Amino acid sequence: MPSGAGVITEVPGHVRTVEARRRGVRISSSRQARVGWLDSLRGVAILLVVLLHASEALRMAVGPTPGIDQLNLFLEPFRMPVLMFLSGVLLPRSVAKRARTYFAGKVSLVAWPYLLWSLIILAATEGLSAGAVAQIVYFSPTYLWYLWFILVFYAAAYPLRRVPAVAVAGAGLAASLVLPDGGRLQMMAFLAAFFFFGAWCVQHAGLVERMISRPWVPVLAGTAAVTVGALNVAGRDVLYRGEFVWGVVGALGVVCWLFPRLGANRATAALEFVGRHSIVFYVVHLGPIMGVLALADAAGVAGTWLLPALLAVGVGAPLGLAWMYSTRKHASVNLLFELPALKRRPMATTAPAAGRSGA
Repeated sequence: MPSGAGVITEVPGHVRTVEARRRGVRISSSRQARVGWLDSLRGVAILLVVLLHASEALRMAVGPTPGIDQLNLFLEPFRMPVLMFLSGVLLPRSVAKRARTYFAGKVSLVAWPYLLWSLIILAATEGLSAGAVAQIVYFSPTYLWYLWFILVFYAAAYPLRRVPAVAVAGAGLAASLVLPDGGRLQMMAFLAAFFFFGAWCVQHAGLVERMISRPWVPVLAGTAAVTVGALNVAGRDVLYRGEFVWGVVGALGVVCWLFPRLGANRATAALEFVGRHSIVFYVVHLGPIMGVLALADAAGVAGTWLLPALLAVGVGAPLGLAWMYSTRKHASVNLLFELPALKRRPMATTAPAAGRSGA
């Protein structure tokens, strides 16, 4: 195996770990371990979501933010597919559980925070009506649509667990090509392809490892990703469109080559923490951002200079809650992000930092 490379492998009944020979980075997919670089990548992706929402809120209030708006456009085709891919990476070990355990975990750690925080958001925005509450089940009336999507994917994944993941991913991609452009179903089909593609990559980790290790692959992947990102900045409609899937796969190739090579340091440890508690950051961040922006607007001081402050509260508020949640000492905080009666998260270790196992 080439220097610094590392992927996950898992087979029924036991766990295999892959060593990055020269760097000595252990990558494990055991039930009691998290993969550090995957959590780091998830942390970066969720922080980019915070950046997007902070800058979008500011843009609607005071106008464009030069440079940041272009960065968001460049990254737009990749943010959510990467998060879906990372959710799919955890699928094979998850569907290996008994049905009762599998669905209890999803209800506790995904459905519960989705429902609770949807209600909180609707109440905070004066949108809490019978129709809006009903939409939580079938359409997601808030920015938490990502959680609704993965609930649908998890519900489908268990009965489809014996179908090759690549076949399901291919069906999703094919559906995205024929469904009406820009619709919710087309978006769901496109992201489902990446969810199940993530599961396939875990199941065929050796093949993925060998592909990414070839020197020309990161170069080609980077070129594809830059091309699609640049097209989006230029105004071309590339978002969630199947004909541009090659650019998104290219972005995945780049980050899957890069992140295992970052090693263990304070920055990656911080990103791993964010990644392990990404649901906290996702559901919490927008409220503090909008609150600070509303106060600044009421005081007549809102401007593009406010972006660092919005990012500070958008990251700081969920960071504090995530830290409290990670200690497991505050039942009221725990209840904001899981339903303990259904699922108790076991303590787990990560390489090299401590973490929590997935649902």
